[in-house]
Amino acid sequence: MPKTGENIYKRKDGRWEARFISGRKPDGCAKYTSVYARTYAAAKAKLEERKRMVVSRPAGSCRLTVKELFVWYLSQAEIKPSTRARYVFLIEHHILPELGSIFVVSLTAKQLSDFLSQKRQSGRLHGGGLSAKSVRDIGVLIKAALRFASAEYHFYCDALNTKLPKTKQREIEPFSAWELDQLRKSLSPSPNHKDAGILLSANGGLRLGEVCALRVSDIDFQNGTVSIERAVQRVRQNGKTKLIIQTPKSEKSVRVIPLPNDMMAYLKKAVSGLSQNAYILTGRTDKPMEPRTYQYYFESVLRQCGIRKRSYHTLRHTYATRCIENRIDVKSVSEMLGHADVTTTLRLYVHPSLDSKRQAIQKISFLGGVA
Repeated sequence: MPKTGENIYKRKDGRWEARFISGRKPDGCAKYTSVYARTYAAAKAKLEERKRMVVSRPAGSCRLTVKELFVWYLSQAEIKPSTRARYVFLIEHHILPELGSIFVVSLTAKQLSDFLSQKRQSGRLHGGGLSAKSVRDIGVLIKAALRFASAEYHFYCDALNTKLPKTKQREIEPFSAWELDQLRKSLSPSPNHKDAGILLSANGGLRLGEVCALRVSDIDFQNGTVSIERAVQRVRQNGKTKLIIQTPKSEKSVRVIPLPNDMMAYLKKAVSGLSQNAYILTGRTDKPMEPRTYQYYFESVLRQCGIRKRSYHTLRHTYATRCIENRIDVKSVSEMLGHADVTTTLRLYVHPSLDSKRQAIQKISFLGGVA
């Protein structure tokens, strides 16, 4: 009898057939090779021998081009629609025009490094160089596809040794206590469902796309929590853009966040009269808020409050910083933000203020008031 995970079966003619994937077609479909024997043990032995032959065959026997590689990679990779749209743009506009016809096995680390350097200098479609982050994203995508193919075709590719350019994380300055107070005064007097999103991000660390996708039914007034299960994003598909609702950024981003009592009281008034299936920011059951539209609305609120222009994402950074400053353990903060590990939280999302540093440093004083 065949064992679980093995592709070895007894045929009607009495022989045993063992099949394995010996390669891939340009469209990503598997190419199978079969071996035959009189017994199960003999078939298994032949199978192992043929697999070793495939692994040891010279790299030049794989005639996959970079273009064919990405056709296959996109057909196999399990990625979200927004990620796929981003990959397709990078592949079609930046990778294939220059690397598409090159055989994968002949792509060297120097070629890939030179290609990325050129993109940094003059990679934009309308002139100018790409940002360091965009260039790194292209490099990460190429190496991910190469690793995928290398594992399937059993070949060595020198381009996998390419060192990708480092990127510097853009500094985000959280809102100060004064700025948060100005926001509170501007939004609190008359609770409404449109303003509720800003306060939700300030009090729960929600991302812009998560706020736009939030429904009334996601709020648990009894337990004082909000559930994050989806996100809204506009992506480019077939030359046009489309607003899509998908899962949040990562598996850890699906989460339940506890909210302060005053925030829950605000929400209860803000969504009063709305259907349980309604999106909170629009009040409609058929259409979520457009993220860019809400970013513009947020900027208009900042102008009214006399606060300089900031990204909506600043609210999330401010929430993380306030949590840490108020001695909430970093593991809890990381989970409420939906991060995979605490290092991301500490490295990117915590920005202690000068006042908090002053207060902290007083605690280590040992002079006891000596002048």
